[in-house]
Amino acid sequence: MKIKHNILLSALFIICILNSNAQTVDNNYLKSSKNVHDTLMPLSFHTGTDTLYKFPDSVGTGYYFGTSMLGDRALAQEYKVWSPYVVYGIALKVGAFLKVGSADTLNVLMYKLDGPGTDSSGPVTNAPDTAFLNVMFPDSLVNTTGLTFITFPDSITVYQNYAAALGLTEMKDDTIGLISTKDGDAHNSQRSWSRWSDGTWHTILDPLSWNMDLDFGIFMIVNSASAGINDNYFIDGIKLSQNQPNPTNGSTLIQYEIDKDANVCLEIYDMSGKLVLSSKQGNQAAGKHNIIINTTDFNSGIYYYSLKAGVHRLTKKMVISQ
Repeated sequence: MKIKHNILLSALFIICILNSNAQTVDNNYLKSSKNVHDTLMPLSFHTGTDTLYKFPDSVGTGYYFGTSMLGDRALAQEYKVWSPYVVYGIALKVGAFLKVGSADTLNVLMYKLDGPGTDSSGPVTNAPDTAFLNVMFPDSLVNTTGLTFITFPDSITVYQNYAAALGLTEMKDDTIGLISTKDGDAHNSQRSWSRWSDGTWHTILDPLSWNMDLDFGIFMIVNSASAGINDNYFIDGIKLSQNQPNPTNGSTLIQYEIDKDANVCLEIYDMSGKLVLSSKQGNQAAGKHNIIINTTDFNSGIYYYSLKAGVHRLTKKMVISQ
């Protein structure tokens, strides 16, 4: 695996040329609006197995997908756009994080698929290339027990297929490992990319790269209505309504519907990705259900409530104002 990449190992990290405030490069490609939130993720995270790939000591230190002796500069997950939708942020599924010394930074990026790269068939022209968003965030936000939520300073609307990425070049002496699905779970989709130390992009399925078939834990927080994914439609067997009232300052009602019997659990995360409430509902019959959450003990702020039914999960945003 990574035959070419092993030859090109380098200790030099090239600083990203974009400013952390860069938001727009093409007004025809990006627009701004705000509304309710859902979480999009690759299908393999619903049907596959979460996995953290680590180098054995005999090979080197670090993680296949994260910081390692290979010096990868970024990891990206491709997303299809069937109709325009608004993106508010990224949720990362991090499996390991080691902080060393003083605070460092990470960055998340979004790329147009308009550049050269390599997939399992050879050279292609639809690899990540032009970055239209680059947001820096402190390593203190990294969470290994839930999701790491990164909210963008300004929401954006996507009209074309794109890739969302975790940048690794600013981490310095910190170590991070990104969770992926298990090899074989992605059904040869070639939607996950790695940017090597020489700046070139390769799909993870590329035989010159990892030659593995998987997706990355890089999820998109989007506007459900603009994506054509609203409360009137099932997503992976779940209809999840916006909590009422929202904002809430005492108790809030969450309504949902499942299309078949399933074991249900509602989880609430704060903005740092910390799990603050887990409400197990047990095995429930297909149909409509309600949960009332007492929010009096919560601090004011933005939270994410995530309903898990069987192997499927849907997430929305709510605001608590005490």
